[in-house]
Amino acid sequence: MRTVFRIFLEGDRLRSTLVLVSLLVAAAVEAIGIGALLPAAATLIGQGGKSSQASEIVRNVVDWVGIDPSFQNLVFLIAAAVVLKAAISFVALSYAAVAAAQISVDFRERLINAVFNANWRFYADQHAGTFAAAVANDASRASQAYLLAAQVIAALTQATLLGAVALFYNWKLALASIAVGVTIAAVLNRLIQVSRAAGRKEADTTAKLTVNIVELLANMKPLKAMHRFEPMLAPLQRTLLKLRRALITGEVAKQAFNLGNEVIVTLLITVTAYFAYTSWNVTLPELLVIAVIFFKISDIISKVQKAVQQAVKFERSYVRIVDLIGLAGAHREVNAGTRTPVLASSCRFEDVAFSHGAAEIIRGITLEIPAGKVTVLKGPSGAGKTTIIDLLIGLYRPDRGRITVDGVALGEIDIFQWRRKIGYVPQELSLLHANVRDNITFGDPAISDAMVKDALAQARAADFVANLPQGLDSSVGEMGSKMSGGQRQRLSLARALVTAPEILILDEVTSALDPLTEEEIVQSIAAFRGRYTIVVITHRPAWTAIADRLYDVSGGTVRAAGAAGQE
Repeated sequence: MRTVFRIFLEGDRLRSTLVLVSLLVAAAVEAIGIGALLPAAATLIGQGGKSSQASEIVRNVVDWVGIDPSFQNLVFLIAAAVVLKAAISFVALSYAAVAAAQISVDFRERLINAVFNANWRFYADQHAGTFAAAVANDASRASQAYLLAAQVIAALTQATLLGAVALFYNWKLALASIAVGVTIAAVLNRLIQVSRAAGRKEADTTAKLTVNIVELLANMKPLKAMHRFEPMLAPLQRTLLKLRRALITGEVAKQAFNLGNEVIVTLLITVTAYFAYTSWNVTLPELLVIAVIFFKISDIISKVQKAVQQAVKFERSYVRIVDLIGLAGAHREVNAGTRTPVLASSCRFEDVAFSHGAAEIIRGITLEIPAGKVTVLKGPSGAGKTTIIDLLIGLYRPDRGRITVDGVALGEIDIFQWRRKIGYVPQELSLLHANVRDNITFGDPAISDAMVKDALAQARAADFVANLPQGLDSSVGEMGSKMSGGQRQRLSLARALVTAPEILILDEVTSALDPLTEEEIVQSIAAFRGRYTIVVITHRPAWTAIADRLYDVSGGTVRAAGAAGQE
């Protein structure tokens, strides 16, 4: 129950406060209507007979506010109170639904911003599917938890004021009503615990399923090409079986709750009514009014239990997305540098070392990347070449030594300004399932078609794009599946060039290409000498011919291998 209140109170606080105030007003209006029920019942049933003190007090109050306490007026007051209470409750809960929708959107926006603003080390340690599950599933379930929490608050507010009215009329029956509510809650609490456990398993299993599906879809082509997806489907089947069990457990608990609640409420109300009439000398009008209150409180307790049962199924999603936002926020990338980057001379690595955990990746390397030249880092896979580039980009910070740009330490430079000067083509090419234009611009409206065409021309991709059925508007397919390997490389190169960067970084861009296509791309890059500062990561010998600076990278160390190109 504490989590339910937490969900409501930690949401949009202004909206939550307005909802709570509206619900209090609605409950007060309902209490007024029920208060008028006693003298109305006494007038109808007890004319000329016994009238309770509570009935007389209500009559006097109604008369004091200027309403004739006749039966017709009292009935009208009751009806007006019911309608007004329903209207206020509708507005309040509709407003809560609006707040829930906004919370769902806010959670998604906060998580996306937190993830993209987190440092690279944090992102590299996460599953992409974890974020996909949180955005797609947890955010929606969290908003449902908020709405259910609002309904619980509404019901409890209503029950509290009805209990106060019952105490005013007959304290014995009021205490009996409270005892019934507590008994119902205690008996059915076990089913709520079962629902909570089932809800957690459902949320966790759904999240795990999303993670696995995202990873499988990312590897769909090799899995189908080698027909090796069946072993990968076995864990999915086990996950689906767990999900099925959680869903069945939750549904059985729900049905048991509904039927058990009905039986328990009927029995307790029957026993209480019998003792009230036979042993407590309750007048018939009081008994009728208290019966109405009794049934309403019992019904409210039932609704509270049902809402809590649903809310606890969703609370896991609420807690997980809040924790994930907090975790990503705690790893927010810090941009402590303030100096504007200027690259006129060179970038230097001076005795730089870097480790992933206990594994040392880079061991005290020193190298220079001259401005306007082609620097090639050549070596086998796993030698540490990509880590050197990640350090140059500022995705990681060195454990020892320093990296400078024209003599200024990279840590003193505004890292975001520095990255805006970089054009980067990664080894793992991944195009958007969109058209050619959007793949090159990344949706930036400031990049015109003229800029796109110029970048395509530099990447020697203009001709093949022009021959596509819809030109720039042609779809490249899922992860570029409609394009050949060379075409994907050229589009990725155009994407890197379209913002006119100062530094062009190429990470194994020809590793999957045939020698002829590789040679074409190498010569394209050679033509950029003097226009860009170019850094190439490769294990292919074709690039050594154009290198102004050539370094051999092996086992986390770097050795100057001379220059094969022009100085």
